[in-house]
Amino acid sequence: MVESSEGEWIRRLLDVGRALTTELQTAVVLDRVLEAAREITGARYAAIGILNDDQTELEQFLTSGIDEAARRSIGDLPRGRGVLGELIKHPHPLRLSDVGQHPSSYGFPAGHPPMRSFLGVPVVIHGFVWGNLYLTEKAQGEFTEADEEAAVILAEWTAHDIETARLYDASEHGRRELEKALLDLA
Repeated sequence: MVESSEGEWIRRLLDVGRALTTELQTAVVLDRVLEAAREITGARYAAIGILNDDQTELEQFLTSGIDEAARRSIGDLPRGRGVLGELIKHPHPLRLSDVGQHPSSYGFPAGHPPMRSFLGVPVVIHGFVWGNLYLTEKAQGEFTEADEEAAVILAEWTAHDIETARLYDASEHGRRELEKALLDLA
């Protein structure tokens, strides 16, 4: 966790939770979670990998902390192999002091910024893994148990807010269909 008192850390986490409960746009929720995760844990980079329908690989990969030039030089987005694949196969928190030393690691593509410390946690909606929150390059050493706890809380809030946004979208779609049907009848 970033050098601050536990009270500040808890306040920041609660502020994020409150802000997320009012948001109904998935993209905004995910951006806020990525920024908050970096701030609270001291990670230089954060990402959310969204799984495909089969839950076998990443369909989307959203990042924070990597500028567009670096993003372009990295090339294709990850699909969920290596260490990222570990979280897909075994959806529980994974904290590493050196991601390159993990048995599943096979390195980074050319142009990828160096990354050592790693923290990944699943985002689970109604018992199904929807995606994973990844944090890398802690500013001061390795990710801690408190960082892991914060990431788990953020992942839980993300799951709740994604589900709320989905329900809102379905409700709005139903409302529009009903309005259309009523206009057709009139």
